[in-house]
Amino acid sequence: MNGLDFFVEALPPSLSVDYGRRVEQAGFRAAWFPEITFGDAFGPATATATGTETLLLGTGVVGIWSRSPVTMALQAVSLNELSGGRLLLGLGVQARNYVSGWHSQTYERPIRAMREYVTILRRILAGGPVTFEGELFSVRDFQLQVPLPEQAPRLYVAAVGPQMTRLAGEVADGVIGYCWSAAYVRDVVLPALREGAARAGRSLDEVDIACGYPTVVADDGSGLQQAKGQVLMFATAASSSPFYAESFAAAGFADLVAEVRERVAAGDADGALAAITDEAADAMTVSGTADDVRRRVDELRAAGVQTVAVNPSPPGLWYPLYQGHFPDGFPMREFSFPDYLQQMDDALRLIGG
Repeated sequence: MNGLDFFVEALPPSLSVDYGRRVEQAGFRAAWFPEITFGDAFGPATATATGTETLLLGTGVVGIWSRSPVTMALQAVSLNELSGGRLLLGLGVQARNYVSGWHSQTYERPIRAMREYVTILRRILAGGPVTFEGELFSVRDFQLQVPLPEQAPRLYVAAVGPQMTRLAGEVADGVIGYCWSAAYVRDVVLPALREGAARAGRSLDEVDIACGYPTVVADDGSGLQQAKGQVLMFATAASSSPFYAESFAAAGFADLVAEVRERVAAGDADGALAAITDEAADAMTVSGTADDVRRRVDELRAAGVQTVAVNPSPPGLWYPLYQGHFPDGFPMREFSFPDYLQQMDDALRLIGG
C-alpha cells in the first residue's frame, strides 16, 4: 500500500464503483466519496464495499443537515456491516446555501450543531437506547436493532478553521481538511487539535489528521500549471470558508490571494491565473510529476498530516463552489469529461503502487 487516500468525485455512480475498485488495486488506503450534486456518498461506497477487501471507504463528506442523525446512523451502520467495519464516516456542515437552498434547513451555530450531531451518532452507534434533547438536534426513544461489527464506524469531522478543528480533536476519530498548507498545519491545525484532545482528556495520537488536496499529475511536468485553476478557486472561496485564505497566508501567499481576488472581481481570468506562481500551486495542491507528488506528501507528513488524500482535478479548470462564488460573466473553460477521466487514470497509474 502507498498509504495515501483517493477521492472518487464527480462521476456517475457506476463509474464511481469501478474507480473505487481500481483505487484498492492501485494500493491506496481509502477511497473518499463526496456528496454534492452528482450522487450520494453511501450508494457508491456500499457497492464498492462488495467488490473490495481491504479498502477503507469514506463519505467525504456528507452534510449534517442533509439527513437526520437517525437516518445517518442507519446508513452508516449498514455500510459498515457490509464492508466488515471499513467505514470512515466523514461529516461536514457544508456551505450555507447548500443547507438552506437544497435541504430546506437552517444553517446556524455550526460548531454546536456538529457537537450535538456527533454526540447523537456516537450513542446510536453504540447500540443502546437513545434520547437526546439538544438545542439544534433531538432524538427520542431510538435504538438500533442490528448486530454491530467489532469495528464501529470511525467518525471524521470536516474542518478548515480552528474552531471546528478544535471540536474534531475533542469528539471525533479523525479530522479531514482541505487545502491546508504545511505552515497552516503546524501553526493552526495541530495546536487546535491538541487543545480539543486535551479537553476530552485524550492524546492527539487518537485522532487521524487527514487532508485532501487538488491533484493534477502529469509525466510531462505540466501538472503544476494545470492545477492553478484549483488554486484560483480556493483563493477566492471566502463564503465556503474564510480560512482557506488563512491557509494561503500561513504559507506566505496573502498578497497573492489579494491580487487573485482583485483580478477575479474585475473579470480577468487570465490575469488571475498569471498571478498564481508555481510556488503557490506547489504549496496548496499535491501536483506535478509523480516525484513532485511524493515530495509534497513527505513535506505534509513532516508537518503533521498523517493521511494525505489526493483529489484528481480537471486539468486547467476552475468552477464555482457555491452560488455567487464568481462574478456574473466570469470566464469559464469548457469541462472535458474524457480529460477528467484521463487525470483519474494518470493519478492511479503514476501515484499508485
